Amino acid sequence: MAGNDGFDAVEAALVRGAADLESLAADLAAHPELGFREERTASVLEKALRETGARVRTGIARTGIRADLGPAAGPGIFLIADLDAILTSGAEGGVAHSCGHHAQMAVMAAVFRALAETGIPDREKVRLVFLGTPAEEFLEMEYRLSLRAEGKVRFLSGKQEMIRLGILDDATVALKYHSMSDSPERIATVNGTLNGFLAKRATFLGRSAHAGAWPEKGINALNAAGLAILAIHAQRETFRDDDHIRVHPVMKSGGTTVNTVPDTAVLETYVRGASWPAIRDADSKVDRALAAGAVAIGAAVRIDNSPGYMPFRPDPELGEVLGAAARTVLPEEAIDFRDRSFASDDIGDVAALVPTCQLGYAGFSGTIHASDFKVSDPVRAYREPARILARTAFDLARNGGARALEIRRGFKPEFTKEEYLSSMEALFASRTVDGGRWTVDGEK
Repeated sequence: MAGNDGFDAVEAALVRGAADLESLAADLAAHPELGFREERTASVLEKALRETGARVRTGIARTGIRADLGPAAGPGIFLIADLDAILTSGAEGGVAHSCGHHAQMAVMAAVFRALAETGIPDREKVRLVFLGTPAEEFLEMEYRLSLRAEGKVRFLSGKQEMIRLGILDDATVALKYHSMSDSPERIATVNGTLNGFLAKRATFLGRSAHAGAWPEKGINALNAAGLAILAIHAQRETFRDDDHIRVHPVMKSGGTTVNTVPDTAVLETYVRGASWPAIRDADSKVDRALAAGAVAIGAAVRIDNSPGYMPFRPDPELGEVLGAAARTVLPEEAIDFRDRSFASDDIGDVAALVPTCQLGYAGFSGTIHASDFKVSDPVRAYREPARILARTAFDLARNGGARALEIRRGFKPEFTKEEYLSSMEALFASRTVDGGRWTVDGEK
């Protein structure tokens, strides 16, 4: 397909830049940074992007970066990449790119550079945008909530903040890439979906006492939390299979000394699901279970909710363009067009407002989010997805971005931007149950 429509020049640019792509990925992998702290990562990307002659903005949503090529009034083809790493047990320093974001950044930068080198944005009168977004991994909640309390962010993920700041207001379509573990069944996914989630923190409040001498004078917050976990498990048979509900609490604290009845215990969990109504239904059951654990022991529990991510539903028309590009690199049987993942990503929030699609691609061994997640095949991890995404962006850009504009015209967003922002803000909510009585934060 590439020989007579101009894409051969883009492919040649990708081949010339392959060594730089892999070098950039290795550099980013060697210096992982957590969300809203990706200063070095953004600086490295800024240098690479400025070399293309792009108009570059930095410091967006604290550490985000945007680079534009092409006329400001043209349709916007966005290449989105996550900047952050993840806390990973067993990794040096406890932080690693165990989700493959280093590959994602390097691949999207290579696509941007190849299209820039061949003059596609100016020739086709489209805007090509590289968007590096911070804080996709939903980590370090105390830190992120402190940023919110200080007015430094309003939402807890990079893409949500960028939506709020208007950085995606001029997007016509959005593309993303995500790494996958090697599998004999498939090499790539197109049109894959993801769960959404709501984040919860439950603080159980009891009363301390000497655990040996006078335990009867205490109220054991750890016991209340333990019963709450059991009550959550007892709800699982009520979750519909088609809703793909996942609830997975962890104990953040549960006492300080063995000799003291714990007066505080803290659970954190997500309530994940395939749709927002299913998430809210499951969330009410989890709240019931948390309250039941507290009431049974005579403790109180404060439940703090924070908005997680919207379920990701890719745009099918954009998926057709991405799928056609994937077929130029892979045989049909190597591409999974029906992937249904139960993980989550704030690309779901973008997809609620902008036609969006994501390419999943193998080339990694080990388990995602674990310290053994490593590149096993550089051609698959870097070069092949770069070819597919460059082909997709090229096809969207042709004829003044005609295909991108057609997709945008047929797209029905789930919200207006204003509706999205107000609904997300409303999900920041706190309430307490004490003695079986619920009170909402701020009420008397």
